[in-house]
Amino acid sequence: MEQNNNSLKRTLTTKDLVIYGIIFMIPVAPMAYYGSFLAPAHGMVGLAYLIGMVAMLFTGFSYATMSGKFPYAGSVYTYVQKGASAPLGFIAGWGITLDYILLPTVCMLVSASFGSSLFPNIPNYVWIIGLVIINTVINMIGVDFVSKVSWILFGLQLFVLIAFIIGAIKLLLDGSIEFNTISLYNPKEFHISGVLSSTSLVIVSYLGFDAISTLAEETSNPQRSVGRAVILSILLVGTLFVVTALFAGFVMPNYASLNPDTAFITILDKVGGTWLTQLVQWTMIVSFGLASGQECQTAISRILFAMGRDGILPKALGQLKPKYRTPWTAIILVGVVSLVLSLSLDLTTVGNLVSFGALFGFMCLNGAVIWKFFIKDFTFSAVKFIKYLISPLIGFGVSLWIFVSLDMASKFTGIAWLIIGLGILLYQTKFFKLATPQFDFGEK
Repeated sequence: MEQNNNSLKRTLTTKDLVIYGIIFMIPVAPMAYYGSFLAPAHGMVGLAYLIGMVAMLFTGFSYATMSGKFPYAGSVYTYVQKGASAPLGFIAGWGITLDYILLPTVCMLVSASFGSSLFPNIPNYVWIIGLVIINTVINMIGVDFVSKVSWILFGLQLFVLIAFIIGAIKLLLDGSIEFNTISLYNPKEFHISGVLSSTSLVIVSYLGFDAISTLAEETSNPQRSVGRAVILSILLVGTLFVVTALFAGFVMPNYASLNPDTAFITILDKVGGTWLTQLVQWTMIVSFGLASGQECQTAISRILFAMGRDGILPKALGQLKPKYRTPWTAIILVGVVSLVLSLSLDLTTVGNLVSFGALFGFMCLNGAVIWKFFIKDFTFSAVKFIKYLISPLIGFGVSLWIFVSLDMASKFTGIAWLIIGLGILLYQTKFFKLATPQFDFGEK
């Protein structure tokens, strides 16, 4: 694809996108959330992660389908716009924007909480301000620099996971702990309803693979690379999640004795002692605050860039910084918003809201695949029947199932956000008297 000074810079490869997606989902996330998943899963956290991985793959297949056909920035916004209709595309994109706006705040708050536990004398706001400034500067320099930082931080997280697993293997070999299946199958407390309920919780850890698609216009071969990277990132990070939970079950099979707030700290202390515990705490700070935090900012700035370029949102959001070809207005706006929200809200409040937009976007995307490729352009074959109907139907069903289980506060806030988006759409189209603005990619 041809580039000019008004286009995003194409430098990313499939490997870069895979690492971007993995880092976005945070490989060490189970170490932060493990304790809160134990009781709902009756210890079978690994099984919940495994089911969640399989469930998310179906929506991942829909992303792969759309990215091959429409290799443009904007993710759900662009895919639903091109696959179904421009108005629905804006509403879907506006919905998932809520998720991406809140995700940097979640990352800042989690990172600051680990920072404060290590250095109690440093206030949370100091951590938050510092992280937002660093992430904004890195994003302004360009996505290729974001990618380089992501590779480094992925290496750190991988080192921590390997250190934990090696430590647990040593305990297995010297007989201090014993092999068990508690994380995958607990026969005394296995109930399918409980496993499915816990899956609806852990599946939130997979939200973020879709961010890969926001980088389509910064990828050397987006038709091929984006879809592959989406699927690979889900498989790889899911494997890391399952393995981490499995070894945690080896170390502490009596999960009921663990304090949910400090469960993994207790496990780490048994495996490696103080040095491993502190290393993990430092890794959590940079993994949430820098690695995932900067990538969240990258993703949402690209969606806002696409909407600004189309003209459905202020055109200033579609402006690029000439030197680095990055959407500087959108990046700065996201930095300011995440700073204000991080200093104003608590983690529980934000965490309850963050899934609404992603799940709404997933449902719209899967529906758009069915509409575009099965209803409008379909020619029958068994492969296409599975690919364009069965697979997206499963993806839609899984997303709907989790969506329905969200608490009422999340639903009310999400619906209010969608109403605001509908108001913008009505204003821009003069109550649909005008066509919904969209960028002309020169498609035939």
